[in-house]
Amino acid sequence: MTESANRDVVVTSLENFSSLAVIGGEHAVVIDEPREFLGDGVGPNPFGLILSALGGCIAGTLRGVARQEGFDFTKSTVRLSLKVNRPTSGPLDPGERELRIAKITAAVTVHGSLDAEQQQLLRRGVETCPVGNTLRRSLNLVETIEFRD
Repeated sequence: MTESANRDVVVTSLENFSSLAVIGGEHAVVIDEPREFLGDGVGPNPFGLILSALGGCIAGTLRGVARQEGFDFTKSTVRLSLKVNRPTSGPLDPGERELRIAKITAAVTVHGSLDAEQQQLLRRGVETCPVGNTLRRSLNLVETIEFRD
């Protein structure tokens, strides 16, 4: 198993429920809870980022498959939605600690003139995107916590 230090993400808490994620030392995104969950709504929520990562991976994998196989398409659109295992009223709700994504639906539309073989290659590409592979299979999450004065 390999680790990739250049893709590490460092997340630092900001005001209220917002935080700043610095990705690979190059890109930054503010993460927040929506206003209805007592956040300030200044950025996407964590579940939205999971969906965005999956959608970006699917779109990129489709483009990679097409280039590898020597064809192209106009564009792809990935519409993602999720269902959670329980209702919650936000981060102050004790039930929030048991909240998890129970199901993700990804509806992919590919625009362009494609023959049956190309369509099949792209279907397979959707099924093999690395983020999708990660979400479909169990993963080993290792967490540590340190306290400092």
